[in-house]
Parts: sequence; structure tokens; C-alpha cells
Amino acid sequence: MNTYTRPFRKEVYDRVDEPSKQALIKHLEAEGHTIINSEEDYYADVTSEKDNVIYFSEVERKGQWDNDWPPHWRELRIPGRKKRLVEKYKDQVDNLNFYVLNRHYDKAWKVNGTQMTEGALKKAFGPRIPDGETFYHIPYTEAELIKIA
Repeated sequence: MNTYTRPFRKEVYDRVDEPSKQALIKHLEAEGHTIINSEEDYYADVTSEKDNVIYFSEVERKGQWDNDWPPHWRELRIPGRKKRLVEKYKDQVDNLNFYVLNRHYDKAWKVNGTQMTEGALKKAFGPRIPDGETFYHIPYTEAELIKIA
């Protein structure tokens, strides 16, 4: 499926990118990862190493997610533009992870790159979603809930 990407919103990026990366780095380091790179290069937000394995992690913040995950939100929606990362790391997709943080940066859903399939890529509809924007639709029951200490 072709992906539709909404225009880049620099003001949102400037507000949430660094705190999102720092929360992710905090979690990865607590899990025993050594951070290799977190500089902006338009690929994975964070590259890390653990047990001689290289990992690629991408992080998004869902500002509408406050405290507990609302059970009526049956799925995570990861922007379709992330398809370029799935393609970039296709030979290492088992080591590619996507994290969706809440607004407080203290909880996240973890989705493995193997879950980011063509079948999961669909248009989404809603009052805040531009017409035709595509997302990976991942049931939250198939993701891992992470608490960031």
C-alpha cells in the first residue's frame, strides 16, 4: 500500500522529540543497552547494543494517551511513514522496535518490527487525521506495555 504522510509539523517535533528520545534511552539503559547513536539522521531514533546485538528503536508520543490506556482504543496506530524504517532495516527487522509513549513519558507500548506488515498498514479515520493518512494498525493486546522508571 502506498503511504500518505501528513506534512511535517516542526513545532510538534521540536516539543516532543528530545523528551521522547530521552525517555526511550532511559528505558533502554535500564534494560542493559549501551547507546551507540541518538543523533538525528532520519533513520532510527536510537541505535543501541545489548549482548553483542545491535538494536534500532523508533519512538513516537501519543499526546492523547494520559494515564491508563483506554480499552476502547483497541489498537496502536503507528504512522505509515515509518515504512521507510521497516524497509531500511528489513534484514534486521527482528532488532527493530517501535515505542509509543504516553503524554507523561512514563509508559510506552513496544511493537517489534516484525509486526509492521503490509497487512497492518491501512488508512485511518478520525477528527484529527488528515483524509487518507495511513497507519500501521497493531492491536494493543499484541504489544508489550513498558513502564519507564
